[in-house]
Amino acid sequence: MELSNRFRALAQGLFWISTVAMAGMVLLLVGVAVMPDLAKTAFVDNAPAGLNVQTVPSTGTVYALLAAGSIALGLQLFVLWNMRALFRMYARGYALSAKCGTHIARIGAGVIAMPFAWMFYDVVSSYLLTRNNPAGEGQVTLGISGSSVGLMVGGGMLLLVGAAMLEASRQAEENRSFV
Repeated sequence: MELSNRFRALAQGLFWISTVAMAGMVLLLVGVAVMPDLAKTAFVDNAPAGLNVQTVPSTGTVYALLAAGSIALGLQLFVLWNMRALFRMYARGYALSAKCGTHIARIGAGVIAMPFAWMFYDVVSSYLLTRNNPAGEGQVTLGISGSSVGLMVGGGMLLLVGAAMLEASRQAEENRSFV
C-alpha cells in the first residue's frame, strides 16, 4: 500500500511532536528532582480534586510523590515511544506490517494501563499530601472518571486492532509462501 506524501508528512510531524513531548516529560522529571522546593506548590495545586492539603509538603514528600508519579510517567513514555516508532514507520511509507501491528497493540496496552497508574498515584499522593494534616484530617482519595473508562475502552480497541493487524500480516506472509 503506497502512502501519500501528505500522509507521510503528517506522520513525520507527529514523530517530531512525540519526540519533543517525551523530551519535555523527562526534562520536567529531572527539573523536579533537581529543584524539589519549586515543585512543592505545584504538587499541592495539582492534587486530586477536593483534597484538603493543609501543610506544604517536605522535600522528602516531593521525592516520594515523584517516585509514585514515575509509574504513570513511565507508562506515558512507553505509549509515546511506541507512537513515535509508529509515526516513523508511517513517514517512511510502511503502513501495513507486523511491526505496525505490534506498536499499535503496545500503545493499546499502555493506554489501558494508564488510568490504573493514575488511580494509584491519586491514592498515594492524597495520603502523602495530607499525612501531616491535624489528627483525623488526613485523606485518601480513589476515583475513576468517565475519561478513564473511555481511555480503557479506546486502549482495548487499539490492542485488538494491533492484534488483528499482526494476524493479518502473518496470514499474508503465509499466503505469499504458497505462491
